[in-house]
Order: sequence, then C-alpha cells, then structure tokens
Amino acid sequence: MKKILIAAVFLLPFIAKAQSSASDAQTSGIYGYKIEDKYVYYGNVVQVDTSFTVNDLNKDAKLFITKMALVDYKITSDDKTNSVVTFDVDEPSTYKTQTGIGTEPMDIKYSVKLEFKKGRYRYTFDNIIITFKNSDDKNIPHTLYELDQDKGGGILGVAVNKRVLKAMDQLFMSKIDLLTKTMSKRSDDF
Repeated sequence: MKKILIAAVFLLPFIAKAQSSASDAQTSGIYGYKIEDKYVYYGNVVQVDTSFTVNDLNKDAKLFITKMALVDYKITSDDKTNSVVTFDVDEPSTYKTQTGIGTEPMDIKYSVKLEFKKGRYRYTFDNIIITFKNSDDKNIPHTLYELDQDKGGGILGVAVNKRVLKAMDQLFMSKIDLLTKTMSKRSDDF
C-alpha cells in the first residue's frame, strides 16, 4: 500500500501535465506575450459594452490605427463581411544601453489583426521581427521566439536581448492599453 501511495505521488505531476491541453497558451512570465510552441504573440479577447455593434467596433479600430500615429503601416485587409481588419507595421524604436544612460535604435515589424463580434473583439499582434545591431555592429533581424529563447543576462540583466525584449514589451503593452481605451468608447462619442 505504501509503495502504491509513493508511486502515485511521484506520477501525479506527469498525469496532470498529460491532461492539460497542448494548445493552451502560456504567458512568457515577466513579459506580456503568449507562447504556443514556437508561435509567440500578444493577443486576447476583450468584452466591451454589449450595445456596440460590429460597425461601431470597426470604426473604433480605424480610430485606433489613427491614434497610433504610425508613419509606415499598410492596411492589408478591411473585410466588413467577416468583421476583420489587419495591417502590417514597420516602426522604429529604441532600447536602453547597458549602462541605462543612453539608447540604441531598433526596428520592429509586426502584424495586427482585429476581429469583431457584437460586444467583443479579439486582437492579435504577431509576426514580430525585431532588428537591432549585434556585437559586430551589423543589423540582424530576430523573431520574437528567438529573442525569448536567448534572453539570458544574469541577475543584472545586462544582455542585449533582455533589454530589447523589455523595450519591445513596453511598446506593445502601451499599444494594447491604447487599443483598450479606444475600443471602449464609440468613435462617434469623440
């Protein structure tokens, strides 16, 4: 009896892990993106006032794109029948230097997909490519997955990848905050 109890205690974590769904997205820990295998993205379904129609949410999405004040973006789809707006963005940004005093340039390319249903919407920021200079002073593009896998840096966090991830995460979280605020009011209300 004792052996069965001990075996059950040791096997319980494996059984629980096997029963959890493989498609469940896991958050990255300290950053706001989600990870599903090698697919890394920012996304969520957000409930809004149930009186908001798909048309209202579509107008709010257009206002969100305008409020982002992007220089280089392209709307790739504005499908009113399927209630989807997608656009690609190429945006310059910066990250802190190792000393924290100055900044270094980086470029972020990503896609945004907004899907609407009455009273709710889903946002997805994905296909994220970050380009910054490596130690050889060459601009190298990195996927978000690559950066997440190599985000070392020890206790002090002096690694470049960690500083890039932190700056990129702050940028996306501010965009998600702007999206939430914009989509919570009808654009006609402004």
